[in-house]
Amino acid sequence: MYNNDFFQDINVDSNINGDNNYINNDLDVDVNMMSYGSQIPSNQVNEGVQQRCIHRTFVHEVPHVCPIHTRIINHHVYRHTYRPMYTCSEENVCSNVQCGSCCQFK
Repeated sequence: MYNNDFFQDINVDSNINGDNNYINNDLDVDVNMMSYGSQIPSNQVNEGVQQRCIHRTFVHEVPHVCPIHTRIINHHVYRHTYRPMYTCSEENVCSNVQCGSCCQFK
């Protein structure tokens, strides 16, 4: 990443042995620390800006209200049935039979 406060000149000499088991790197690093706000050195070459494009996907849940109305209809059926109801009554009738009286017998 490019940073205005830190510049490096790197020289690398590498020797690789044919069996790929031995690697000899000579690394010569020249580090120039610059104070914040200082000028860019005149021997520095500014490269073009490399732009990375990152695509990100965000999933958002959007609730939808779907109204559902339930209508309940109650049907009442009256079934008429007929059954006899028997009643009984009783009367007592008293009759007096007069066969005569004691006065009439002599």
